[in-house]
Amino acid sequence: MIDTTPMLAVSSAVLLAAAAIFGGYARSLPSGPHRYGYAAAVAASAMGLAYLLMALASGLFGAETDVLRFVGYTFMWIAIVLVICAIAGVGRRLTLLLFAAVLGRVWITLGSWFIDGALALVATLGTFAALGLGLYLLFGPFSRAAEALESERRLLFTKLKYLIVLGWVGLVATGLMSEGAGLADDFVGQLVVIYVEMILILGFGGIVVRSRRALSQTASTTRLLSLGTDRESDYSGGEGGSDGPGRPTDRAEHAD
Repeated sequence: MIDTTPMLAVSSAVLLAAAAIFGGYARSLPSGPHRYGYAAAVAASAMGLAYLLMALASGLFGAETDVLRFVGYTFMWIAIVLVICAIAGVGRRLTLLLFAAVLGRVWITLGSWFIDGALALVATLGTFAALGLGLYLLFGPFSRAAEALESERRLLFTKLKYLIVLGWVGLVATGLMSEGAGLADDFVGQLVVIYVEMILILGFGGIVVRSRRALSQTASTTRLLSLGTDRESDYSGGEGGSDGPGRPTDRAEHAD
């Protein structure tokens, strides 16, 4: 079997370097928008540190590294979800639902690798249910909320939405291929997973830090760590969580 430690070490170096670059871009942004650049740096550094620990655990102790990867996933997705929820302008309930879908899929996937029989089937179905919920949220309520936003902010949401879906589908497909069906050995499985993660993390960070105007529009109405708003219109068909570009003051009054 080919040793995956060098690949993990190189991946860690690339992601940590990307985190430093994203952090540097964030420092150049105005107050408010700079938080979104730092969130991109957090997403990259989370997986960079996870890969570093995986390389050490695998190279020095020959230990299993699945849990370390999924801890990295957790912090990576927290940063990504906070950003896309803020950009879409959705409320607290939709934000928490997306967190449940994303993090639920992550940890259900890991758990399914350690069980057999009917429980494994249930866990696999749970993974697809969480994925389906995430897709519904992004293409349903989130997209409806984004329709009322300024064009730059709406475009940024659309780019991130499709990038996230690409990452979801790629990671789920890779997990099924390597862990579920056993169609790839450890090295090939790791290589494909890292490739998908690089596209997701570097693409996310690059898109975010270069969208200065859209981030300024977002920061003027939404705080990154507010978990959305308390707007009751989250589940409405037309307004989503936004009052539109013409009423930024009203939106700010409802921010946490």
